[in-house]
Amino acid sequence: MKVFENEILFNYPPAQTIAALHRKYPNPFATHVYSVDTLERTIDPESGVLRSERLIGVQQGAPKWITKLFHLPPTAYVREVVFVDPSDPSATCMSVNLSLAQYVSCLELIRYYPTTPTSPSSPTTLDSADSSTTTFSQRAMLISGFPTKYVARKLEQASYDRFKANAGIGKQGFDWVLAGGNQAALPRPAPP
Repeated sequence: MKVFENEILFNYPPAQTIAALHRKYPNPFATHVYSVDTLERTIDPESGVLRSERLIGVQQGAPKWITKLFHLPPTAYVREVVFVDPSDPSATCMSVNLSLAQYVSCLELIRYYPTTPTSPSSPTTLDSADSSTTTFSQRAMLISGFPTKYVARKLEQASYDRFKANAGIGKQGFDWVLAGGNQAALPRPAPP
């Protein structure tokens, strides 16, 4: 098992950042994402928490040796569930790959919350939060159950390397959305 952890600061207030989560794609930096379908969106009547479930279609970005070895399709799908609590300026996103899970599973947890003056890595209350910036905290567990340990470790490492390489690109893309990028003007990628 490999664990990828990342923390990024967005120079936008939490309310603006969280409101933009459902508009994260398309953006000119995430050219691998070709579809985002909302499967369900509900509001809990007691807590007011908004729960959104989406299916995200991506063009396969696995290393060539992996695609050749396993004859992988060019398309992969990710299930994402987002919880937004209106009483607290934070959001929690969980995602898991639905495609290729027989080779490697990626379980990802992302939190967006107000940045604290003392420690950007811990969620906080409204009283001690910086209302002008948002902390993005990401943790992804990459697990391969492949029977050959050598291949399993290689799959986990390749997945880890992909996450690490994409971290900066993801920030650029979401910054573009937060700055008011015109998504309607972007060309739509064709499904592979």
